[in-house]
Amino acid sequence: MRRSDIFTVTFIASVGVLLTFIACSFLLGDPDTRYLKHKTIGKITADLTSPDPEVFNVDAINPTVEVYVGSCEDVDRNGILDRAELVACGRATPETAAEEEKKEKDAEKKKEEAEEDKTSETKKEN
Repeated sequence: MRRSDIFTVTFIASVGVLLTFIACSFLLGDPDTRYLKHKTIGKITADLTSPDPEVFNVDAINPTVEVYVGSCEDVDRNGILDRAELVACGRATPETAAEEEKKEKDAEKKKEEAEEDKTSETKKEN
């Protein structure tokens, strides 16, 4: 390379760095002028105040507890009515519960067979 080529490359690189710095400063702004306002928290005490009745309704329904309409009861308190609980409250019969269990088992078997087929195909390819 000639001396003029080295000078040209150095000059273009310097101008590029300078323009990039100016563009970033324009887009991001000056970090010294940016500040965040926040509230100052007062001293924490052991006193307990009653909640504002306008915000906290004592008679409200607790949204964390699942509510079942009718005579159904979640005996094991897992949040889901099992088949036995549905049968106990009259929403399902033992026959329909057995049919649903059979369908679920068949679906699980099909899924397992599909997974086994996929693994056997990959072994054959290797």
